[in-house]
Amino acid sequence: MILMIDKVDILGILIDRVDMGQALDRIEEFIKLDTSNLVVTPNAEMIIRATKDPKLREIINSAQLIVPDGAGVILAANLLGQPLSERVAGIDLVKELLAQANQKDYSFYFLGSAPGVANKAKEKVLKKWPKLTIIAHHGYLDRELEEQVIDEIKKEEIDILLVGMGVPLQEKWLATYLDQLDIPVGIGVGGTFDILAGNKKRAPEVIQGLNLEWLYRLLQEPKRLGRMTALPEFIYKVLHQRLK
Repeated sequence: MILMIDKVDILGILIDRVDMGQALDRIEEFIKLDTSNLVVTPNAEMIIRATKDPKLREIINSAQLIVPDGAGVILAANLLGQPLSERVAGIDLVKELLAQANQKDYSFYFLGSAPGVANKAKEKVLKKWPKLTIIAHHGYLDRELEEQVIDEIKKEEIDILLVGMGVPLQEKWLATYLDQLDIPVGIGVGGTFDILAGNKKRAPEVIQGLNLEWLYRLLQEPKRLGRMTALPEFIYKVLHQRLK
């Protein structure tokens, strides 16, 4: 039986008060259970989107594990007087899971990104952790391909399904199919496959430590500028929540 974990309410999204070690322990417990468990990794942008998308908000809050991904989430928790111990970034969570699984014989399914990316990520990961079992498929699915992927996942008895389709598509896809796939753990991982494949670089640790990873990503991908408007909106709404 899984122990209940305290939560922090940030704009109606209930973030679990967990650090990386606790998140990994909880996922290991999920794998031992005969149920399907959704893991979500909200950052400020996802939380703002969820305030405007009731279905996404429902999916996030009904997930079995909701980790604080993003410096904005940590800042918000501090502003609300409910501090979180550390950021649990989705990419770091995935890397830790891969490292653990190399010793524990967990199987993965990488689903998402453009054709070729998930397979390239798989190849790079297997060079580092050769004991892993990984199946990969791109995320450009028509109905026929989607049915094939669902059949393959069911047949292979996967332990951890990573879906990189972007928010909110990946969360809604997992909410629709996870139970019928009979997989212990499903996680929406955004652009993680591009990073694992080496197509995109993670910010240096010093940049991460300064909580400026968002700026590093913006410089890499200027087209993200429009999405950055979520950050000041997020802080404004958190301050309003604090005043209330």
